[in-house]
Amino acid sequence: MPVFNTSGFGVLEIVTALNTFMELDMPTTELDVIRLRAVPMNVERLMKRPMADVHNYVSEVVPLLRLYGNYKHAFVEGLKRTPGNFYAVANFNLVDVEPEWCKHQFNLFDMKIARLLLKRNWSKRPNSERPQWIAVPEQASYLHYNMLWDVPLEHHEAFYREAPGIWRGMIPAGQFHIQRIGDDPGEGIATRLYSAKTFHPRWTVENTIMSRELRGKK
Repeated sequence: MPVFNTSGFGVLEIVTALNTFMELDMPTTELDVIRLRAVPMNVERLMKRPMADVHNYVSEVVPLLRLYGNYKHAFVEGLKRTPGNFYAVANFNLVDVEPEWCKHQFNLFDMKIARLLLKRNWSKRPNSERPQWIAVPEQASYLHYNMLWDVPLEHHEAFYREAPGIWRGMIPAGQFHIQRIGDDPGEGIATRLYSAKTFHPRWTVENTIMSRELRGKK
């Protein structure tokens, strides 16, 4: 049998030549080639893609996983130093919501709460008189946020009573579950650990929202 020099030929050309030479009645078929799409190398994207679809896994992802414990420890320590007398879970109950959109909703919610508690001239009052809060994202069935709120004592009752209704007025499908954090230090620590229970390097940090960040004030 002659030997073919196949250099410079594609797969289909080689198959066609063999069919002709061997006088075989074989159809020339297209080969299915699956090309994996490149994805941005951040944890938010990786969480939504099959591992087989991830490029540069060893060089990009593994270093984050190796430092996971250090990152989470530092994040939880930061939460422990964050004042808070209320714990809340802010649910949107909407599919395909993005963190940036959620950020805008929290900004509006923050202003509505300030208007509720500080009344007419709320925007002119010192930032220290407004509740301070931090929102930690959690990706479960729906994206939602675990929140720590530090509310001045004189506003506790109004905040607890009115905040859920304000949230539902903004997000009809949503829910705002709220509870008072007790004075026992262990309860405060447990709340902060729970808030970070699904911590992911980079994604959690990048999408955590703080009230002072939205207001542009220290």
